[in-house]
Amino acid sequence: MFWIVASLIAGAALLYLGSEWLVRGGKGLALNFGISPFIIGLTILAFGSSAPEAITSIISVDNPSIIIGNVVGSNIANIGLAIGIAAIAGPMVAKYSTMRQELWTMLLAAIGLCILAILGDITWIAGIVLMALLGVFIYYVFRVKGSDEEGMEVYTEEVTADTLSTPVLTLLVIVGLLALYFGARFFVDGAVDLAEVLGVPQLIIGLVVVAIGTSLPELCISVLAAYRGEADMAVANIVGSNIFNIFFVLGIGSLITDVPISESMLMFHLPVMVILSVVMFLLVRFRNRMDRKSGALLLAIYIAYIAIIFANPDLMI
Repeated sequence: MFWIVASLIAGAALLYLGSEWLVRGGKGLALNFGISPFIIGLTILAFGSSAPEAITSIISVDNPSIIIGNVVGSNIANIGLAIGIAAIAGPMVAKYSTMRQELWTMLLAAIGLCILAILGDITWIAGIVLMALLGVFIYYVFRVKGSDEEGMEVYTEEVTADTLSTPVLTLLVIVGLLALYFGARFFVDGAVDLAEVLGVPQLIIGLVVVAIGTSLPELCISVLAAYRGEADMAVANIVGSNIFNIFFVLGIGSLITDVPISESMLMFHLPVMVILSVVMFLLVRFRNRMDRKSGALLLAIYIAYIAIIFANPDLMI
């Protein structure tokens, strides 16, 4: 049991550090080559925050239940845990006008995933569609936000010049990718072993343990951004991550292997993801803020979700 816990902790640490190094290196290289901060924020930073989930999906090819559990569980944790804690740590103003396209995309992606799940296992055909939708989303946001200075702020607020040289930044990217790979390997292996020791289905390990572990970058970024008063960035980070998790992470996973959809996933876990997405959408749409009451509500929903899972064994399969 000690080695399982050590593997999970080491994996989570490497996932976090790997995503940080990958983002810093990629961001610095892009700036050195004259790429605009907006494009960097829309691509490198967005991909970087979802890198742990993506690498974990690739590593989990032999345990496909972990892939869907990781995506859905991460999206649930991102809103209920990350935004909930961030809003409690520092109430945030979140302007609907600056992120309405992203909010609608997040909501429609969550609903679309439910519809896709009703049709059965998610196969490579769905993977192609999801990846294509990601391309459409990036292109659309680029076209819409490219001439909107206020809307661009969400993507460029953290993009600043890096003083490191190009070779050092290249090394950071390489080391970051290696850390992500080995972190995902340690984390997934530890999660699978934990499931066997506890007699818990891999789906639940993916929904809870792996999901929280791979959501650490989003949690840390959002809490720090809220604490610093960078409100739009904290919320936009989660919205963007949830979009990329469905289109990019699940897209990659389903291209590699068929992803099974269990009855509990269809009837409980996916609806919870949609409910949290709707609640977050409504809070931003009609209140333009995430105050401590909003954060407490989202966190309470997440805690209730976890409690219901462990109180009902049927939801674990």
